[in-house]
Amino acid sequence: AQETEIVRKQYTKVLDAYGCLGVLQLNAGDSSLLYLVMVTGCFSVGKILDSEIFRITQTQFVSLQYQPAGEDKVAEIRKVLNSGTFYFSFSNTGQPLPPFGFDVTLSAQRRRRTNETDNRFFWNRMLFIHLLRYGVECNVWLLKAMCGSVEIRTVYAGSKQARAAIISRLSCERAGTRFNVRGTNDEGCVANFVETEQCIY
Repeated sequence: AQETEIVRKQYTKVLDAYGCLGVLQLNAGDSSLLYLVMVTGCFSVGKILDSEIFRITQTQFVSLQYQPAGEDKVAEIRKVLNSGTFYFSFSNTGQPLPPFGFDVTLSAQRRRRTNETDNRFFWNRMLFIHLLRYGVECNVWLLKAMCGSVEIRTVYAGSKQARAAIISRLSCERAGTRFNVRGTNDEGCVANFVETEQCIY
């Protein structure tokens, strides 16, 4: 505890955040711009099993260089992340998921067969790469974000109660506006593919 206090005094607090989505790397001519992408605003849309699902409402980009630059480059990315269509999950232990519980990228059927993240719906996968190169265990430190829609309601049948959820996941493999992204690519990914599941727990 004493050593922790000594180390803590050597640092200044930058911001409060609910979690980290990873490191965004942008090319700027001969160099790269690096930003830590932090979730600074979110709200709960409900619980599934022992995990709570949150909608991202606000993000902040922390420059990892001494002289921050390229604010105009990250403004559009921040706008997309803050649009209210990205979700992540926490377990009741407060740990990011997986491996601690519910993975928002997996459907119920897939979750019974495997606990490996479905990369089709794992939107911030590329933000993990920079930290993976340094041996950081990203599943423990970073949030996995899904783009789509989550609605969770409590339903009653007599004295019994259940939780009903409808989850739609937009694939990140061929997303875009309707008139610019059409058909399939060489890998068989269709334009704007959405997987929708209905669950009752």
